Amino acid sequence: MILRFECEGIFIEETDLDVLIVGFHADEEYFVIQQSLDIENAVYHIERDDQSYGGYGGVDRIALTRDRLEVTLNETGRKNLQRDGVEIDFETDDETYRQLVEKLVLIFGERLSVD
Repeated sequence: MILRFECEGIFIEETDLDVLIVGFHADEEYFVIQQSLDIENAVYHIERDDQSYGGYGGVDRIALTRDRLEVTLNETGRKNLQRDGVEIDFETDDETYRQLVEKLVLIFGERLSVD
């Protein structure tokens, strides 16, 4: 089963503790990616809907278009999120999209494809 929802809001934040947070949310669903910025080679954390559905690593590849995010999970990600993948439709302004691309490249590097 794939987590699918239409996003009502996107947030991109760097906390005082040097953690980058990229999140997508709807009424009762969310998908969050967190990455430490002060630890070299730190592994990102992903989570959906509740802290019990999250863990470190787990993304095989991630695809971003102007209005959609598709996440293909590996075995670890499927186990942690208890889903086969994530598909999120969204609308956003140009500046937020530019930041989204920039931050996801920082976290995922070559695993991210941008169309």
